[in-house]
Amino acid sequence: MNPLIGLGFDVVILAALAATILYARRLSEQFTKMQADKQAFEQLISALNLASSRAEAAIKSLKDAVLQSGDQLQDKVNKARALSDELEIMIQAGDNLADRLSGAAEKKPKAQMPALSSRADSVEDDDLTPQPRSRAERELLEALKAKQQP
Repeated sequence: MNPLIGLGFDVVILAALAATILYARRLSEQFTKMQADKQAFEQLISALNLASSRAEAAIKSLKDAVLQSGDQLQDKVNKARALSDELEIMIQAGDNLADRLSGAAEKKPKAQMPALSSRADSVEDDDLTPQPRSRAERELLEALKAKQQP
């Protein structure tokens, strides 16, 4: 074989080796970048996991607060309904009492009607004033007495 041909093959092999070395260097740099990106990606995933767990905890505490507030609100609604029912009974009792008092006042001549004092005792002690029949009527009269006393 001719030494020139051998030299030519050596040059071609050296050029191929140089190209391979350059390509291997680029690949090494890309692997280094990829590892850095992988670490950043892992940090991003751990941050997302942490944020997700915090969000889950916040949602759970929010649900607990909503349930507690709902229970309190339901208790208040139930109490309001009971008070509304009781007030309705008291209003009916007051209407009945007012009707009986006006009926008694119409039956009694004006000359015989006693003057109303600042106290409700004179109205209750009157013989023509009927005594309250129900607890609601008694409570209404007691409330009126308390309101009229100075």
